[in-house]
Formats: sequence, structure tokens, C-alpha cells
Amino acid sequence: MPDRLILRALERLMEIPHLDCGHYPTPLVELRRLRNHLGRGPRLFIKQDDLTGPVFGGNKVRKLEYVLAKALADEAEVVITIGSEQSNHARITATLAARFGLRTILVLSPAASSGSGLKAASLGVGELFGAEIRLVESREERLATMQSIANELRFAGKRVVEIPLGASIPLGALGYVRAAQELASQLEQDASRLTHIFHASSSGGTQAGLVVGTRLAGSRARVIGVSPDDPAQSIATEVSKIIAGVESLLEIGDASGPNKVQVLDGFVGPGYGIPSDESKEALELLAKVEGVLLDPVYTAKAMAALLAWIDEGRLTEDDTVVFWHTGGQLALFADSSKSAFA
Repeated sequence: MPDRLILRALERLMEIPHLDCGHYPTPLVELRRLRNHLGRGPRLFIKQDDLTGPVFGGNKVRKLEYVLAKALADEAEVVITIGSEQSNHARITATLAARFGLRTILVLSPAASSGSGLKAASLGVGELFGAEIRLVESREERLATMQSIANELRFAGKRVVEIPLGASIPLGALGYVRAAQELASQLEQDASRLTHIFHASSSGGTQAGLVVGTRLAGSRARVIGVSPDDPAQSIATEVSKIIAGVESLLEIGDASGPNKVQVLDGFVGPGYGIPSDESKEALELLAKVEGVLLDPVYTAKAMAALLAWIDEGRLTEDDTVVFWHTGGQLALFADSSKSAFA
């Protein structure tokens, strides 16, 4: 990408308003013990966005800093968003909305691994922050229900902002364009050696921001998204749409090049929110070897993919890999420890 476009994009990134809610930079830690345990493979780092700050952190903080900044500028009174009962996004939306005095409505579908009779941890936290919970029976009902509630409130004269799933829109993805610059600064001389970034990818905003952000940082690293739910092509299509929107916001055109979106869907296991044998092994391995806690819905499956690539020889000693921890550990305690560890 020409230097003038990079400079312009970074200027635009600084011009677009965002809130300062997170604790940055989040830690970048080399996983030496894991590499030694595996006995082979690439140099490994973990970027701990589970430590972004507010109420157990996670990747949604960076995205909502942009989305809620616009909501406040538009003098919104009510924010509505969607997710599952275990939704990290819904929890952080309720958290930050409470901080800025916004009424919050969460439209939530049942958690995949429910059944113990205990309340999902993220749902309980959202309620503590005063969020109004509207439960629906399936994922397919969430969007229409959110739109219906928003229309009723607008008819009553309220200023309402609807936040899509995961805040995965071009504006929200800017949080991960900035995050990629943060990573490059932390890597310093190792930035040019970075070959891969692995992370969990579902609603697409994190991956879209990282794809654009790595290119703006001058890196040719491959951003590998690992699906916890939907088919790879479905997620890749959504990521591509968000990338186009980000490039428009930053006025850089199609800067991220061909073959820019790669999503793996071979590690979903039994289904969304249901641990697989591989993800349970990955979760336990990181805990025992590095003292790092993953979550059973997203990051454990992404780590399972990374470990599989190492085992298959697809990543070698010539590679340098960052695993981006997107948070979500509250899901370990959503119903019972049995659902996460059995």
C-alpha cells in the first residue's frame, strides 16, 4: 500500500471519535513454555484482549468504544442489541451503557449449553447493570425482535440506537484497526517476522479490523479466523463486507489485497457453545502449561485450530504466530463446570 494512503488512513483513524474505556495496551506474552511442551513449531505469542478492562474485558470493548461514541454524539437515550444469554457483547454493552447513562435493552436467545437451571453468568452481570432483558426462543428471532422494540420506542419519541450482533459493523471494526497498530508497536523488531494471527471469528468485526490494520502496519501476516459456529464462507462473506466499509471510512479503497479473508470451520465440533474434545484439550493445556485461561465457546476452539496446524506441520520454526485472546471466560461458569470441562 502506498505510504500516502497509509498516512491518510491513520489520520482518518485518529479523527473518528471513540471512547476511552479499555486498558491499553493489553499484554503481549510469549508462550515459551507451550512451544517447549510441543517440542516443535513456530515462535508463539498471545495478545490478551481478555484484559481490555471493564467487567472481564474481551474484544467487544474496543468495538463498542467507537459505536457508543457515535450513539452519544447522536444523543441516544436507548441502546438495544442482541446475542445469546452468554453473550460477551451484550454484557459489555450493558456495562458501558450504564457508565454513560444509557438505557439498555438486550434481546437474548438461549445459551447452547443450558440445562443446569443456573443463570448464565453474562446474563446475570447484564442485569446487575440495569439492562432490560427480552428473551426469545431462537437466534433467528433476535433481529426482528430488536427492530420491533426499536420502532415502538421511536414511535414513543425516544432516540434509539440498534447495535448489531457483536458491534460488527465497519465503525466497530475500527477498534481492531487500532489494535493492530498496538500489536505492531509491541512486537517492535519482531513485527516484520510475524506470519500469522489466529483468533476466533464469528460476527466478523474483529477479523475485518485486523485484516485492514495489519496491512496499515506494513505486515503481510495472514489473519486466520476460526469459526465457533457458522460455515467459513458465511463468515468470510460478512468479514469482506465489513472490510469494504472500513476501507471506505478510512478513505483507502481496496487496500487489503486479494485472498484477504481466511476462515476455518473445521473446529466447531458438536455445535456453537458446545465444547469439543479438541477444544477441551486446548483449554486444559493452556491453563496447565502457561497459566492462561481460555473460554469454551470461542478461544478454546481457535487454540485447537492453532495446535492442529502445528501438529500437521503447517506452521514451522520459520513462522511467528500471535494468538489473539478475545475473552469470554465467564462462559466457563455459565451453567456448570461440567458443561465446560467434562
